[in-house]
Amino acid sequence: MAAPTFEKDIFISYAHIDDEALREGDKGWVATFHRSLEVRLAQLMGEKPKIWRDPKLQGNDYFSDEIVQQFPGIATLVSVLSPRYVKSEWCTREVKEFFRAAESNIGIRVKNKARIFKVVKTPIDRSENPPELQNLLGYDFFKRDPETGRSIEYGTLFGSEAEQAYWTMLDDLAHDICDLLQRLRDINPDVSGSNCTTAGASGEDKGTIFLATTSYDIKDTYEALRRDFAGHGYRVLPDTPLPLLESELQTHIGGMLAESAIAIHLVGEQYGIVPEGTDKSVVEIQNESAAQFSALNGLPRFIWIKPGIDVKDERHAEFLEAIRSGGEAQTGADVFETQIDDLKFAIHTTLRKQKEVKAAPSGEAATEALQVYLICDQRDLDSTHEIEDALFNTGFNVVLPVFEGDEAQVRMDHIENLKLCDAVLMYYGAGNELWLRSKQRDLLKIAGYGRTLPLLGKSIVLARPTTPNKERFRSHDMLVINCIEGFTPEQMSDFASSLRKSTEPR
Repeated sequence: MAAPTFEKDIFISYAHIDDEALREGDKGWVATFHRSLEVRLAQLMGEKPKIWRDPKLQGNDYFSDEIVQQFPGIATLVSVLSPRYVKSEWCTREVKEFFRAAESNIGIRVKNKARIFKVVKTPIDRSENPPELQNLLGYDFFKRDPETGRSIEYGTLFGSEAEQAYWTMLDDLAHDICDLLQRLRDINPDVSGSNCTTAGASGEDKGTIFLATTSYDIKDTYEALRRDFAGHGYRVLPDTPLPLLESELQTHIGGMLAESAIAIHLVGEQYGIVPEGTDKSVVEIQNESAAQFSALNGLPRFIWIKPGIDVKDERHAEFLEAIRSGGEAQTGADVFETQIDDLKFAIHTTLRKQKEVKAAPSGEAATEALQVYLICDQRDLDSTHEIEDALFNTGFNVVLPVFEGDEAQVRMDHIENLKLCDAVLMYYGAGNELWLRSKQRDLLKIAGYGRTLPLLGKSIVLARPTTPNKERFRSHDMLVINCIEGFTPEQMSDFASSLRKSTEPR
């Protein structure tokens, strides 16, 4: 099929009432949006985009077949959703007819990017969206007041914060449209957008990130992270709304994790939406699925908990405790309860390291031996020689804790080892249960100490003397090696294999 010639870049579809000014003398919301988008796109593209909307719409949203006839020559559709829009026969027909025209030429999606952009001016339930829009993520030009639950529209009417949010969201939209126009340009050189400066338009595929959907109270943080990763050229999943049926949700999440290089989870003050068929929230289900996937495939994960949150929901409190306690909910993850910039730095460092590993010639991905920090009590130093030898003979360097010096120096060396070593092996011998818990808590705080990369492996060796606690000891996030009856070098094979697997390019 020959590539179509697009006479216009964008058609803005809207309901007439949404362009009526609330204050006499002001421009309507859609008219202001049109001009703002046109100017921002011109700045990104280096040329004025061809944007069309019908300013002659009457109060009854009169629809003309003249509009339909032009759809085959329009590159993208921007739908401004509102309660009136979804009730308007003509607005919904515009979506349907554009969708039909797009499918008849090069398709509604170009390189995984939809040619329809859903701008949500006023919130409406997803089930009320036109069918063609239900599976698209929207650009929300509003936020909900945490006290009243009412929506606050982005723009100049509701103060400087709402105005700033308006320009941030408009900039996101403009970059994404510019990116799509560049993709269309790759198919047809006559399309505008050849000078787009967005990172995504560069053509470089940097990989895929799973950024788990979160609760509404930290939506701004979520959107800022999504914007950051997209701006660096990464594809961010999910890129469509998640199913709200538990069985479908699990399958959907699994598919996205299989495509991703890392998984990121943001946890706020609220528990989040609970899908049909379960009593767990979408936030918890995503974390649970990613933990299971990481245990099997070594997927690096990051969990960020907003500092200082006041949790009132008992279910959410239990979920947070499961993460903080270091159990199955934390599998494969580094946990951050610090400023969001610490999380971003750690993620970008991990992504950069992954890129370096992939770029290295075959057989040269790891030029230095991995460092294993062997944590033990001073009384166990003589008992760890065999383990040291087994790890060294397998190709790993072993770092032991220091015990000479004052308490502060010893503690500082311990923290530096946690920050710099690639993996941790804990020797639980002469140390008591309080010693063990202290070291486990250190692993939970590892990100707060300044570590920027996930540990490649965590394991614990159970050694003599026998105690009731050791006999009962189990762990979801650490490989348990039982050497109470004696040690053999073969017992290190699973630990060594997991470390090597974690360094292989994904």
